[in-house]
Amino acid sequence: MTLKIAVLGLDHWYAAIPFARATADGPDTELVLVVDADAARAQEIADELQVPWSTDFDAALTNPDVDAVACFTSVDRSPGLCIAAAAAGKHIVAVKPLALTREAGAEVVAAVEAAGVVFVPSEARRTSPLARELSRIVHSGSIGTLTSGTFAMHSAVPAPWRDRRGDSWWVDPLRAPGGGWVDHAVYQIDRMRWLFGSEVADVTGVYGTLRHPELRVEDYGHAIVTLESGAVVTVEDTWIGNGGDSFTTMHLVGTAGSVHIDTRNGALEVAGSDGWASTPLPADTFDTRDVLVRAVAGEEPPSADVHSALATLDVALRFYENAARL
Repeated sequence: MTLKIAVLGLDHWYAAIPFARATADGPDTELVLVVDADAARAQEIADELQVPWSTDFDAALTNPDVDAVACFTSVDRSPGLCIAAAAAGKHIVAVKPLALTREAGAEVVAAVEAAGVVFVPSEARRTSPLARELSRIVHSGSIGTLTSGTFAMHSAVPAPWRDRRGDSWWVDPLRAPGGGWVDHAVYQIDRMRWLFGSEVADVTGVYGTLRHPELRVEDYGHAIVTLESGAVVTVEDTWIGNGGDSFTTMHLVGTAGSVHIDTRNGALEVAGSDGWASTPLPADTFDTRDVLVRAVAGEEPPSADVHSALATLDVALRFYENAARL
């Protein structure tokens, strides 16, 4: 079976372009169409991958040859397209986060449930090589019960397009629910909920503009999350970097050991009673195409779905509602 997929929107080009390439190159997928409101961007990517392009989103939604869509528009546009795709019986990969509001997110959930289509949230990387190794370590019990954790990512303000600088939808509060914190915190919130196996009881923290006062959204956020299990996790994400100094770290502390990752040294480190052991850091690749293919084929249901996406959105919105503005 070959799954025929259309990419809807290139706003989130960091994810859209790798997904389009993986779809075009995959032995079990066909990239049918690239759609974007910007004709130049749509043609650029379509020409690279030698597929048709369009500026008409309905061209994909009404095409009976399209089995699934990958929606990488700005967050404000995504819910409507996802709802229309579900109504057309098309499976969905969606941009992160799910929506601007809980209400819009709930409408997507209702549409997906009514249609019975597969929905894969792009913030859920649960089958990448790194995710699988983290899951093995945590769920094997080798580091005991998780009691605390830290997640952090520091990067620069996103570029509007590759090799281009300037304002983009990421810094428009009408098109995204936040800025430098939510941009990457959604990945960490999903991973936190998954690895800790617990929902969020409370979240607070601080956010504001530390480096880019001209922005209408924050470039810095630091959340303190208390889980229902009693574990405490911090999630710090920023746009205060310079681009070349971006890095990601994670540290999980259990009752019998710890696990630590740092993209700067490319190491996965695990500590137990005998001290620290280091191995090369597995790749944390975008895996949504593979998850979609397996789910549609009936081989493996996605471990994260539209309900997971709504839960992640809810945590992010609770942070902004409860945190103090710097």
